[in-house]
Amino acid sequence: LLLLMATAIGLAFPLVVRELLDSAFLEGDSRQLNFIAAGLLALFAIQAVINFGQSFLTASTSERVVATLRQDLFSALVYQPPGFFDDRRVGELTSRISSDTGLLQGVLRFGVPELIRQGVFLMGALFLVTITHPQLTLATMVAIPFTAIVGWLLGRRVRRLSTSIQDRLAGAVARAEQVFTQIQIVQAFTREEWEERRFRGEVEDVRDEGLRRAVARAGLTGAVTFSAFGAIVLVLWVGGRLVLEGVLTPGDLVAFLLYAVTIAGAVVSLAGFWGNLQEAAGAAERIFDLIKHPVSLRTPDAPTILPRPVRGEVSYRAVSFRYGTDLPLVLDGIDVEIGQGERVALVGSSGAGKSTFASLLPRFYDVTGGAVRLDDIDVRRLDLQELRGQIGLVPQEPMLFAGTLRENLAYGRPGATDPDIWEAARLAHAHEFITTFPDQYNTMVGQSGHRLSGGQRQRIALARAILRDPEILILDEATSQIDVESERLINEVLSEFSQNRTMIMIT
Repeated sequence: LLLLMATAIGLAFPLVVRELLDSAFLEGDSRQLNFIAAGLLALFAIQAVINFGQSFLTASTSERVVATLRQDLFSALVYQPPGFFDDRRVGELTSRISSDTGLLQGVLRFGVPELIRQGVFLMGALFLVTITHPQLTLATMVAIPFTAIVGWLLGRRVRRLSTSIQDRLAGAVARAEQVFTQIQIVQAFTREEWEERRFRGEVEDVRDEGLRRAVARAGLTGAVTFSAFGAIVLVLWVGGRLVLEGVLTPGDLVAFLLYAVTIAGAVVSLAGFWGNLQEAAGAAERIFDLIKHPVSLRTPDAPTILPRPVRGEVSYRAVSFRYGTDLPLVLDGIDVEIGQGERVALVGSSGAGKSTFASLLPRFYDVTGGAVRLDDIDVRRLDLQELRGQIGLVPQEPMLFAGTLRENLAYGRPGATDPDIWEAARLAHAHEFITTFPDQYNTMVGQSGHRLSGGQRQRIALARAILRDPEILILDEATSQIDVESERLINEVLSEFSQNRTMIMIT
């Protein structure tokens, strides 16, 4: 509404100028001249206030829209199963959240208001010049068909190039994130220069695509600008002849010329916005592809409720599994029964399928054939949150979140009290080393917990699982990086902790 009000004031300006000029040059009325000048200043003051309100509301709206879009995108991704991330680079997904949504924010904040403003300017000015003098209107509209065709053709190319740029940029960002995450390996194998050359090549590809897009956009802007302002020259020439013939007053011509400039400016701005819109359309396409991506592992519409208390009986019946339709079976015809409170060890060589076996129980993946059952209920019929709430997991590579030790320990049980956290840490033999730190439980662990040793990270991950107090505990080589004496003590603790709990240990 404020935008339309400000635009209406802008459209009234040439009419006021016409009165101003005719009063000064034809009527010689200085009082009328002073009155109109004062009126113009008041009009522009009102317009300034309106523009402030419009600008603030547009900015706040764009911020809220993009924030919601980022939340929706994150929500769509965080519920995807691990298999979804196996096929995608994390850096590319984070680029969608930051870079692509940033493009949309620019269009929402500046492009859409400009589209409305210039669209109203164009239609309003065309209407006013048409009722003023049809002959000059015809001269003004000569450039519009040419501008529309050029805008459509070059706009399509800008969109294709923008999509390609965002894809290449996402790839470069993903590569950089991977290098920084694995910086120790990169430096250990002295691959810094190779990684630098590779990243430089990817960035140069983005640059080259950007230059091609710049050529397309510059061509669009140049062609539109020439046609629009060429029409102004035509208006000036035709209008000048009409003034000489006495058909128009000088004020009429200036007012008409101002409207012609308004029309030309609107056409040029709309052409520029068309280019921005094509860039944003490519970004939006990628964002909504992810938001609409179906979640392959979902809670059923009418899930079966686990009977209470949960016994923790696990059975694998004729289970087979493969990671892809073109890959061989990792598990084939597995039949295992694990009773309540039973401790089962899965022992085998690397690649035998031990971790895969364990990942089927919390439904990180669905079986290819057969069924996994908890308390004699197929896990595919259970609510995912309820199912996973019964399971504590210590993964093979215990990754911690950047934050404090307290935050990491309480991650699976956010409302845990300090005594509960300390007790879980003692059981995992983590309390001893935690209390040696100056900040103790408030110690920052760094990105992925890299400020801690491998053994310390394993003990924190074990304490985190113990604190959750699950009915089933899965330990995937949970003590592989711990010294022999600590491992013996932890096993004694686990022996006591696992009373009446089902435990699957992988080694």
